[in-house]
Amino acid sequence: MNLPGWVLVPIELAWRTLRLFVNANGWSWSGALGLFLFLSVPPLMVASAFIAALLFPENEAKAFVIVQASKFVPARSELLQSVLVRQESIATSAGLVSLAFLLFSGSRIFAALASAINRMWHRTDRLSFWDTQRSRAWLLALSVVLLGLSGAAEAAISALTDTAAGEQVWLLDFQVLPFAILAVFFFITYRVLPQAEVSWQHAAIGAVLATIGVRIAQAVMGVMSSAGTFDNPYGELAGVGLLATWAFVVGVAVLLGASLVAVLGDHDQHEEFAEG
Repeated sequence: MNLPGWVLVPIELAWRTLRLFVNANGWSWSGALGLFLFLSVPPLMVASAFIAALLFPENEAKAFVIVQASKFVPARSELLQSVLVRQESIATSAGLVSLAFLLFSGSRIFAALASAINRMWHRTDRLSFWDTQRSRAWLLALSVVLLGLSGAAEAAISALTDTAAGEQVWLLDFQVLPFAILAVFFFITYRVLPQAEVSWQHAAIGAVLATIGVRIAQAVMGVMSSAGTFDNPYGELAGVGLLATWAFVVGVAVLLGASLVAVLGDHDQHEEFAEG
């Protein structure tokens, strides 16, 4: 039976994307990205609260950071709150130490992302040490800028809407805004990180699909958390197990998006990957 082209083309793209992902050791790279993402979440929260506490009352700063984190991380609210619960003020050495940890783990995830993406483009030979360091720096800066814009957008949404429009505000603040922030980050990442020409159309397609994957993963993990799926195997560490699993799945979604962008540009048609 002959299938129409509108069916065959997506199937072929999906097959080529998955094959490139596997050949480029996508599972291993996803594990690396997931590890550094898992390590980045708590210090990012503390560092953000530390910076916010310099401008606003500490309790308000902590509450704001917890709300922002809940938009992107499927962890239970108690786990997110426990990150910021401490006897001493957040605006002390704790904040500075968290900034140091964030610079390490956060920048490492971007270095791994740059290496993984360029492996899919067969461009690892063109990725120098300094290229990697520049990628780490500007991706970290981009993340900070986008988080700041997310906070400013939430403040604007709260100021411009009334309490009667609660459902619409929730949809805009907790669904549309996080989706847009992630899509912009992935678009810039897929467009700039590869040591090769990438069309904005291909980067946009990959960014949208990767964002959909990340948001679906967050929703599924949230349902599993509510159902207590991780309680039996992990016990008291259920929240940690959930967060680690979510981080790995996010890594898979991000690199599958990168694989798709590479396939759309026919970069999977180059020389075969070396064994190992």
